[in-house]
Amino acid sequence: MNTSTVSWIAFFALAGLVGFFADRTSICTVKAVEEILTTRRACMLLSFAKTVLWVSGVSIGLIWWLGAATPERLGFAITWPTICGGLLFGVGAVLNGGCAFATLVRLGNGNVGMVLTLGGFAAGVVICELAKVRGADIGYVETTVLVEFGFVSATAVGLTLCLLMIVEVARLWRTAPTVQWSTRLLAAEYRLSTAAAVIGVSNGILYTLLGTWSYTHTLRRSVGPFVTPAVFRADQVSMPMLWWLFSALVLGVLVSAALKRDIVVNWRPGKAWRGYLSGGMLMGVGAAMVPGGNDVLLLNAIPGLSPHALPAYISMLAGITIALMIAKKRGGRWHVVDCHGDRCTISIEGQSNSSS
Repeated sequence: MNTSTVSWIAFFALAGLVGFFADRTSICTVKAVEEILTTRRACMLLSFAKTVLWVSGVSIGLIWWLGAATPERLGFAITWPTICGGLLFGVGAVLNGGCAFATLVRLGNGNVGMVLTLGGFAAGVVICELAKVRGADIGYVETTVLVEFGFVSATAVGLTLCLLMIVEVARLWRTAPTVQWSTRLLAAEYRLSTAAAVIGVSNGILYTLLGTWSYTHTLRRSVGPFVTPAVFRADQVSMPMLWWLFSALVLGVLVSAALKRDIVVNWRPGKAWRGYLSGGMLMGVGAAMVPGGNDVLLLNAIPGLSPHALPAYISMLAGITIALMIAKKRGGRWHVVDCHGDRCTISIEGQSNSSS
C-alpha cells in the first residue's frame, strides 16, 4: 500500500471521527444560543472554544515542532458582506432547525428532508454568485492573517496551549466514569469536553496538512464555479479529497447512529420541509458572503486567525438570536438546553427532558 493510499485512509478516518463525535454530542450553534437563552449558561459555546484551542495547539505542534508541510494560509477581511452573511446564515440555521453540523447529524439519523437543506444551500451559493456577476458588491476580500508567528512567538503560544491540553487531558482522565472502555465507546452521549478534544485533534491534523476542508466549503467550491468559473490555487484541497472527506463525515454520523440504533428514516414531506429549503438557501447565501459556514469558521478560520472569522461568527450568533426571538413572538417554542456535568439534555419548552 503506497503512501498516498495510506494518507487518504488516514484522512478518511479522521473526518469520520469528527462525524461520529458530532453525533454523540449533538453539537449545534443554534442549540448553543438556545442554551444561553433558556438556562443562562454557555457550556456548549465553551466547548466550541475548547475545540478551537485544540485545533490551534495541534496546528502549531505539527508546523513548528514537527516541521509538517502545510498549505498557505489566507485570511479574509472584515467587510459588510461578511457581517451580513453571518446574520443571514444564522437566520437560515434557525429556519432549518439546525446549523451545518446539525444538518449532517440529522441526515445521518434518517431525516431525508436534510437533502433539501443541502440542495437549498447549493442554490443559495448560486444565487449569491449570480448577484456578484450582475454587479452586486457582496464578495469577500482576501487579506493576510491576523498574526504571522515567528519561532519565538509560536513556541510561547504552543507551550501555553500544550500545557492547557495536558491539564484538560488529565481532567478528562480523572473525571472519567469508572466503567469499561467498551461501555464508554457505546454510550449514547459523550461529554462535551471529550468531543471537543477528539474533534479538535482530528480537525487540527486535517486542517494543518490539507487546508480548509469542512463540508460547507466543499459545497461552495463545487457549485460556485458553475456560475463564476474560479481558478483555485494548486495548494488547495482537491475536489476528490473534499468529497472523500464529506463522505467520511456522513459515514461517521451513520456509524454512530447505527450503534445507538437511532436511525429513524423520515421521508414524508411536511411543513418543516419548507423551512429546510428556505433555511438552506439563506445558509448558502450567507456562507458565500462570509465566506464559510459555522463549521468552516470554527474548525478552520478562527484557529487560522483570519480577521473575518470571529466577527462573522458573532454575527451568526446574533442572527440566530434574532430569528429565535421572532419565532418565539410568533408562537414558536425554544429548545431548553440544559448542560451540566459536561453533558446536555434537550427538551422543548413545556415538555420533559430527553438526552441530547
